[in-house]
Amino acid sequence: MCGVLGVITRGSAEGWEQKITHALDAVDHRGPDARAVRAIAGQGATCVLGHTRLRIIDVSPEADQPMPNEDGTVWLAYNGELYNHPELRRELRHAGHEFRSSSDTEVLVHLYEQMDGDLVGMLRRLRGMFAFALFDASRGRLVLARDRLGIKPMYCADIPGGLAFASEARAMVQAGAVPGAPDVRSLGTYLVWGRMSGEQTLFQGVRALMPGSFLEWGPRGSHVATWFRPEVRPAPDVAADGVRLLRAALDDAVSRHLVADRPVGVFLSGGVDSGAVIRAAARGGPVRALTVTFPEAEPHEGPAAARLAADLGAEHVEIAVKGPDVAEALPRIISSMDQPTVDGVNAWLVSRAARESGLVVALSGLGGDELFGGYPSFRLVPKLARAGAVLGVVPRSVRSAAASAISRRSPPGSRAVRMMGSRVGYRGAYSAVRQLFALQELRAFGVRIPLPADEGSPEPDGEPTDRVMLLETENYLPDQLLRDTDQMSMAHSLEVRVPLLDDSVVRVALALPASVRTAAGKRILVAAAGGPMVPKRPFALPFDGWLRGPLHEPVREALLSEDLPFAAEVPPGFRRHVWRNFDEGRTHWSRPWSLAVLRLWPGANDLRW
Repeated sequence: MCGVLGVITRGSAEGWEQKITHALDAVDHRGPDARAVRAIAGQGATCVLGHTRLRIIDVSPEADQPMPNEDGTVWLAYNGELYNHPELRRELRHAGHEFRSSSDTEVLVHLYEQMDGDLVGMLRRLRGMFAFALFDASRGRLVLARDRLGIKPMYCADIPGGLAFASEARAMVQAGAVPGAPDVRSLGTYLVWGRMSGEQTLFQGVRALMPGSFLEWGPRGSHVATWFRPEVRPAPDVAADGVRLLRAALDDAVSRHLVADRPVGVFLSGGVDSGAVIRAAARGGPVRALTVTFPEAEPHEGPAAARLAADLGAEHVEIAVKGPDVAEALPRIISSMDQPTVDGVNAWLVSRAARESGLVVALSGLGGDELFGGYPSFRLVPKLARAGAVLGVVPRSVRSAAASAISRRSPPGSRAVRMMGSRVGYRGAYSAVRQLFALQELRAFGVRIPLPADEGSPEPDGEPTDRVMLLETENYLPDQLLRDTDQMSMAHSLEVRVPLLDDSVVRVALALPASVRTAAGKRILVAAAGGPMVPKRPFALPFDGWLRGPLHEPVREALLSEDLPFAAEVPPGFRRHVWRNFDEGRTHWSRPWSLAVLRLWPGANDLRW
């Protein structure tokens, strides 16, 4: 993986090269092996591209970035992996392109040339995870693009006469591209969801490029376009031969994800998803597996993971993590967050363990729950949507008033309150399942900042579980899981690959009918992986015990202190209410933890109020 940071401007670029060079420290953890900055002028614009590289495919300096084409008219700063780069390379060589390295980065540069600037055509040829900045000096054109599902991040911000962009939002603040003022609307989103949502960041003016989108900036202005959006299209021929097709896609995806010039391993739990990945990996030869266990959570998944590794003949490393270890690492965990998030601790811990064990690349089973119906939301959301249809006969204003009245007597995060105040339909039901706090609850306790609303978002189509799958893959997957995995793995200079979200696997999954794709126990994934059915084992940390043990005092202080950031935006009465209910065992640990993270997040102290 790598770090990207840069600007493009129609005015003078004087000073930007020095600023970008200095601010690359903010993304050094993403690519500690090499760094460079290059200023390129063309067609009335100057682009300054900065890059830090984690060398994985072709570890030679010839593959370092920013990377040009043969005549220096196209330059690329890239973060990701292209899993079909060998096929593309052969095609491009045949078309007459010359290569100086064996990196996938150079393939992308020449593919852009070959496609003659056809962005959608080029992006649809790519199979992999990526976020890149490409400057075409001959056209004065900058392109920012992200992969289909948002595995890799890209942020941008308007600056006078141009645009700044980076792999992490805070890098643009460090570069002086944006002032670092807080975005209060995004703060409201965080209180409701425990994360940023969609384009939002906590820095005013900084926005995320959405998954499956590209931004084009040039002489005629700039625009953003969507080049991919998940769509369920059941195909009878795929359903009839689903297990074989999914197995072929899984085996091919995993074999491609194992290719690297640095040590590779597999994150292994005792569940279906990581089990499917390691079974496919083991079919290709010896494999290394890593399991992080939490002995304070009994029973933990260590024994099941060890048995599977032994059955497959995999080299297996098991690392135990206890509450005091987490308490000691707490400042580093939270400082690793580019944006505050209620999740991510698990990704930080397992990534640290992987790097300390010698891995530079790790395969994860992330994505299996979203595609194959592994979450309780696949059962709960349709149920609540039906209940919401009944509640829909009551005017929304009446339901909202009732939710506000109930919220003061209910534990924080009450699902009944969330459901009472939500819109009718699947989005409302999804909010009731996934949100941390209800809008009415926050308002009832004096939170006066703007809070998010989803009234304008269209309802997903299809079968009930298809609708949930689309909501998960467009919300929780990119906004929480993939963002957390990226920032926490990159904090340890570790590349995490997600073969269950490979384009070929996703294509097969979206062609399966809902009844097959989301059958209980992820049966089709188990069958495709070639293993026995096992109980679902969610990767859950013993957080409740930690918050009552070694994390008790730092979290309590984070909620109750009046000296930490957001003391006014998150009123003391609300913070005391949340902590008291947690202490009494009446609310989930995620509620006090989300508020603690927000107030302890180092970026909060950098915000210029």
